[in-house]
Amino acid sequence: FMGAYKLQGDMIKFSKEHNINRYNFYGVTGDFSDTSEDYGVQQFKKGFNADIEEYIGDFIKPIKKNWYFISKMIAKIK
Repeated sequence: FMGAYKLQGDMIKFSKEHNINRYNFYGVTGDFSDTSEDYGVQQFKKGFNADIEEYIGDFIKPIKKNWYFISKMIAKIK
């Protein structure tokens, strides 16, 4: 029944009705080749005439480096 299409379509409609000119679909990896694991997701979003904007992404900046590496090692053990 393509629930994702209904959900996204309703949100786009809501955005237009409330003069919101941007809507974030989220969820692409950044690999835009036709062999990427999320190629189908990208094609789905293109169906809505979407523009993809690339941001810097996320990262981790350890403040207390020793504790950070200890926690990473403990996580590997588990």
